[in-house]
Amino acid sequence: MNAGEFVFRHAGGCLLETPDLEPRRFDDVENWRWVVTVWADPRAVDGWGVLEWRPGERGWTIPATTAIGDVVEFGAGAIDAVGASRFDRWWGWIKRVSHSAIVVVGPFDHPSHAEHAARSTVDELRLGQLDAPDIIDAVAATLGIDRLG
Repeated sequence: MNAGEFVFRHAGGCLLETPDLEPRRFDDVENWRWVVTVWADPRAVDGWGVLEWRPGERGWTIPATTAIGDVVEFGAGAIDAVGASRFDRWWGWIKRVSHSAIVVVGPFDHPSHAEHAARSTVDELRLGQLDAPDIIDAVAATLGIDRLG
């Protein structure tokens, strides 16, 4: 599976677009969709913590705790007239957010693959925080200004 960058619009705190998932069929008796943030959680039965996104005025309400590097699952499920169920799931990770769009890298065939692909971006984000003036001041106070080079 080759991952690429997908640009999804958002406005007013709502994600307006999602990946194209398996379309409904004429014999479906029930259809549903979901968007969730997932993360590795050793306390969870299947090893993954889940935060469900709520339906919004238009699209899906983006949770306030959403961050760069988060793994997001987009899904669709259906039950047909004979009771058979089917699912279509798409995992990706949030690479960038602008005032009007979210860039998600995907699809991946499992959330662990998306999480692994996001790791370098998350690490860069963390390391970037080390250059913050308050951290430099704290280190200088602890080690002495002459040791900061």
